[in-house]
Amino acid sequence: MDNKPLNYQISKCWTIFLFVYYCLIILAGVGLLLYYFIDEIKPSLPQEDIKKYTFIVSILASAMMAAVRYSQKLYKACIDGRVAFIGDNKSMFIGNSMYFFLRPFYSVTLAVVFVICLMGGLFFLMNGLDCIMNVRMVYLSAIVSAFIGYSIGSAIDTFETISKNRINKLA
Repeated sequence: MDNKPLNYQISKCWTIFLFVYYCLIILAGVGLLLYYFIDEIKPSLPQEDIKKYTFIVSILASAMMAAVRYSQKLYKACIDGRVAFIGDNKSMFIGNSMYFFLRPFYSVTLAVVFVICLMGGLFFLMNGLDCIMNVRMVYLSAIVSAFIGYSIGSAIDTFETISKNRINKLA
């Protein structure tokens, strides 16, 4: 993987939009996570509520941390002069815009897959979720999902490399 900083071609309006978009995701994530952890998640929650909150908190933590990471990436690129405001290449503008816009969605998708895999694995190993489905599951999922959100770019690259290697071994 090449560690050379990338240059981006994006419009001024889109750059401002992305910063506002990321700030809103971060503020909503912090606010809702605080609300759920302070007011909703209690040690005596029923198992169905624990499942629900596990997914909700994972989605919030992942999207919030992806917004933190990609707002940081965008402002560093702006500071370093690696953002060129639209030239003639409209496809580069669209690609760069979607690169930044879709990252929180990618992180949410991967966090949901993680929670499903975690629950499925525990269900398989324990022959049910009754003995392990408690509030600790919500905290564990939130922590891992936050890491997924922050490192979504690396996670996508890793999955791509693993997938290619597996497919090549099958062929």
